[in-house]
Amino acid sequence: MKLTQRTTSSIAILKWLIASLLLLNSSQLIAQDQLNSQYFYFMNGNTVGGWGLTLGDKQNWVLPVANKDAVSADKQLTISTSTYKTDGDAINLKWSRKKGKGQFAIYGSAVDLSEVAHRIAITMEIKVITKPKKSVTLGMDCGYPCRGEMHIQDMLRQLPKDEWILFPIPLDCFTTKGLDASKINAPFILASDGRFEADIANIRMELLPEGSPTCAGQ
Repeated sequence: MKLTQRTTSSIAILKWLIASLLLLNSSQLIAQDQLNSQYFYFMNGNTVGGWGLTLGDKQNWVLPVANKDAVSADKQLTISTSTYKTDGDAINLKWSRKKGKGQFAIYGSAVDLSEVAHRIAITMEIKVITKPKKSVTLGMDCGYPCRGEMHIQDMLRQLPKDEWILFPIPLDCFTTKGLDASKINAPFILASDGRFEADIANIRMELLPEGSPTCAGQ
């Protein structure tokens, strides 16, 4: 598949950020009660503060997940516990072959990140198990219909399979696509309309190293 210039640029930014954030290594095994829920959303296998996990598809876009083992209403997406460093500190997300879109999201009370929107990146550890053949989007909500999202399937296809990788995307990649960073009520929405499987851990905002490339700077 031929990559567009924008996609190639996004992949280059991702590789640069991965290398830089690995040097910082700032969020490994932080105690849950020390985390600021403005910036940390799912850490060490649990949501932080008042954030909650949901699954969604055409039958119900906001199905709460109580125990990290659940299936979306139309069976587009399954969530289960997985392992990053210790048992149960990650989740497995598996999209089915069924036609239609399924999404995993973290929702809660709105937070204002506008003052640092150019300095932080939504970050996770991810292990791709089945590479996506169709569209995958990562987005954030700011109160319907306010949303910013970007396609990340090409970036995911570049990652090695069955290997944990640090995966950061600057917040301004979403503000340039419509996100209002002053009222983010869903800081993480991962969606696909085709077969895809990945383990995910430690969803949070990371401070970008000085001089980091961002989408607004492209």
